[in-house]
Amino acid sequence: MGQANKPKKPTPAVPVVTHSLLRKRITNLSAPLLLRIHGLPKFLVPSLIAVLMLSGLFLQPPYSGISLTVVSVFIGWLMYVSWPLLDSKSRLIRILVFFILLAATAVNYGA
Repeated sequence: MGQANKPKKPTPAVPVVTHSLLRKRITNLSAPLLLRIHGLPKFLVPSLIAVLMLSGLFLQPPYSGISLTVVSVFIGWLMYVSWPLLDSKSRLIRILVFFILLAATAVNYGA
């Protein structure tokens, strides 16, 4: 009886975004890989990124740079695919994290 008067949860606003042909193509090519990643156990991807980041900090230069490059490419790809759906605060945080990661990679290659 009390369920009829229950207020509905507001539906989140979905941004309307127009995409370039390049973005549509990359999104379509990324969809199967994203679905496969989504199907993995939830701890696996963050754990793998953490292992690659730690190896980037502790291994000797050619191997540490390679592991940080793999993380940079993965994070950059995820940023590109999710960019239209982000608000400005989330974009700023992701750009800062990405540039810190790129700087760490560049310093590692320079060492």
